[in-house]
Amino acid sequence: MTGMRLAAVGFAALGLAGADRVVVVTAGGADYVLAAGGTLAEMAGRGAEIHVLRLTNDEKDSWRLTPEETAARARREAEAAGALLGVKSVTSLGYRAWELGAVSFTELRDRIMLFIRHHKPRTLFIPNPHTHYDRVLDRYYAGRAAEDAWRSAGVEGVQPVQAEAGLQPHITHDVYYYAPPVDPERRTPEASATFVPQPKVVEIGAGLAKKIAVAQVYVTANESLARRLEERLRTSGRRLPVLDEITPAAIRRLVEENVRGLAKLAAAGTGYAAAEEFHYAGIEFRIPASYR
Repeated sequence: MTGMRLAAVGFAALGLAGADRVVVVTAGGADYVLAAGGTLAEMAGRGAEIHVLRLTNDEKDSWRLTPEETAARARREAEAAGALLGVKSVTSLGYRAWELGAVSFTELRDRIMLFIRHHKPRTLFIPNPHTHYDRVLDRYYAGRAAEDAWRSAGVEGVQPVQAEAGLQPHITHDVYYYAPPVDPERRTPEASATFVPQPKVVEIGAGLAKKIAVAQVYVTANESLARRLEERLRTSGRRLPVLDEITPAAIRRLVEENVRGLAKLAAAGTGYAAAEEFHYAGIEFRIPASYR
């Protein structure tokens, strides 16, 4: 980590008022929970009004269920997870999972932009499309469109028909790019610290238990994860003791260990026991300190 400029902060140092409105864009149901659930749980606990925009219907993420049944279950679980987290609303756009690359970029951007202009958030959480390693391409397409929607939402010349419908341009002040903490370059700051989002690690000790409980709500996707992981291990001659018998209790334990592991990985080098990582774009990265 030598030479890195890494901001590591407790939640109270984020400067987020309890009455803030927050919009979260997520490609799939559980993506934002695994990457930012602890931070959002603490924000909700302090009174933030959080709205989640879920782009896909997760219809492929199940074990031996039809796409239709999977999509129906995934939607119910996404809404239940949001309610447990303290989210005010979960809106699903219904795009097919793993196929966002086939959706028009402008269409996706404009639908996210409409959501931003409608809710007028101060803070926005979006998938990071600039990670060096993420095999889930839906997160890339979602993040790319969300990033452009953030910028376009404040420009009156972009989709002026929305203004005619009463949705005026809106500037979101704080943006948190989230991603799984697996990218080896994830904490490398950009060359220009003034105008480019920079690494930030947020301590989530108080929100970790809630994050685990929320992640366990995604029963359909979690069972799929457990069974596919066990299958890969077995065919390669390996085993994971917790999956020797795949039961609901074993799956919940697997999810808990995964969330705890991600939190520990994100906290490495900070002195925290549990954390989440972001790239943050706030006022200090848009207006130089000498001007402020």
